[in-house]
Amino acid sequence: MAKNSINLLQQDLLPKQVLVTLPRVVMLWSLALVFMLSWIFLNHYQVTELTAKYVALSQIKTNQDNQLAQLEGKLKANRADVTVLEELAMLKIVLKNKSVLLNELTDRTHTSVAGFASSMTELSLMHHKDISLQHVNITYQDLTFSGVARTPEAVPAWLAKFETSKFLSGKSFINFSLNENEQKHTEFLVSSKSKTGGADE
Repeated sequence: MAKNSINLLQQDLLPKQVLVTLPRVVMLWSLALVFMLSWIFLNHYQVTELTAKYVALSQIKTNQDNQLAQLEGKLKANRADVTVLEELAMLKIVLKNKSVLLNELTDRTHTSVAGFASSMTELSLMHHKDISLQHVNITYQDLTFSGVARTPEAVPAWLAKFETSKFLSGKSFINFSLNENEQKHTEFLVSSKSKTGGADE
C-alpha cells in the first residue's frame, strides 16, 4: 500500500521541555511556606512554655523575697527565737538555689531550650534544705554541680533523689570532692565529666 503522507516535523523542531515552570515554582514556594510556618509555630510553642516556667519561678522568688523580708524584720525587732533563725537560714538556702536556677533558665547562651528547661525544673523540685547550689552546668552529655552543704552527708542524700528524675537519672558522677571551708561548711563539686587525675574525696 502506498504511503499518502509525509511527516515533515523533525525531532529537532519539537519544543524542548522547560525545567522551570509556573506550577513547579508554585509548588516549591508552597513547600517552603509550610516549612517556615511549622518552624515558626514550633519556636513559638517552646518560647511560650519557657516563658510560663519563668513567670512561675519569678512568682515563687517574689513570695520568698517577701517572706525573707518579714523574717529579717522580726530579727531587727529582737523577737527572733531559735525556730525563726532556723526558718530564716533554710529560706535563704532555698532562695539562693532558686536564684541560681532562675539565672540558668534565662541564660540565652543555652540552645537546647526545652530539654534544659525541663532539667532545671526537675532540679528545682528536688532541692535539699541543707544544699546551697553555687554553680550549675548542664550539657548534652555532662552534669556539673558545685556549692555548699551544711553536712557532708547531705550531698549523697541529695544526689540520691536523681534516681526518680526523668532527665537527670542514669548519670554516673565520676568526679566527687568535699572540702571544709573556713565557716565549717562543706564545699562540694560533683561532675559526670571525666577529669585527668581524678577528684579528691
